[in-house]
Amino acid sequence: MKHFWTHKDNIPDGLGYGQFKPGHFVWLGITVFFVIFYSLIYRRADLPMKVILLRSVGVALILSDVLKMFILARSDVKFTDYLPLEVCSFGAYFIVLDSIWYDNPFFLQMLLILFLPAAIMAVIFPTTTPLPFWNFYTIHQFFFHGLIIAYVVARFVSNEIPLDYPSVLASIAKVFVLVAVMYIVDTVFDKNFMFLRDTYGNPMLQFIWDRTKGGFSYTIGLVCFAVFVIHVFYLIFKVISLLFIR
Repeated sequence: MKHFWTHKDNIPDGLGYGQFKPGHFVWLGITVFFVIFYSLIYRRADLPMKVILLRSVGVALILSDVLKMFILARSDVKFTDYLPLEVCSFGAYFIVLDSIWYDNPFFLQMLLILFLPAAIMAVIFPTTTPLPFWNFYTIHQFFFHGLIIAYVVARFVSNEIPLDYPSVLASIAKVFVLVAVMYIVDTVFDKNFMFLRDTYGNPMLQFIWDRTKGGFSYTIGLVCFAVFVIHVFYLIFKVISLLFIR
C-alpha cells in the first residue's frame, strides 16, 4: 500500500506490474469477466432495468474520473497534462449522453467502431504498466475502460446498435471534427491529448511514429490508422451481427 496513490511520474523503477506479465493478465481476466457478466444481465433485463444499467455506467464513469482528477490535483504532478480530454474520456462523455437518450442512435455506432476498439487497446496496451498491480491509477485504468467496453458490448449483443455503411462515414466525419479541435488545443497549449503529437511509449502508436518519423506526419498517420480501424471493426461487427446476433 506504500505506493497505492503514487502517480507513474513519481514511481520508482522496478515496481510495475508489466506488459503481458501475470499482473496484467489478472487485470485482463477481471475485465473480461465483468464485461461478460454485465452483458448477460443487460441482455436479459427489461427496458426499465436496462435504462438503470446504462445510466449506472454513465454515472460510474464520471464519478471515477472526478475522483481521479481530485487525487491528481492533490498530488505534485502537472495537473494540466492529465485533464480528461483523451480518446476514451470522450467515449465516456458520449456514453453519458447515450445513456440519457438511450433510444437515439446518434452515438451508438461511433461508440462501437471507434471508442470500443480504443478502450480495448487501452487495456491490452495500458499506460500504467510502470505502476504496481495494487495502485489507484492501475485500478482506475481497468475499471474505467472496462466500463466502456461493457456498456458498448452489452448494447451490441442486445442488437441495439444499427450497422450501416453511411453511418460509418458519418462516424469518420465526427472523428475528423474531434481530432481537428483537439489538435488545435494540443498545439496552442503544447499538450498531447488523444496522443495526437506523441505516443507516450504506447507500442501500437510507436509503430506509426517509427514509420512517419513523427511531427505532423505522425498525426496524419494516426488519423489514417483510426479510419482503417473503424473499417476493420465495422466489418468484424457486421459479420458477428449477421451470424450470431438475433
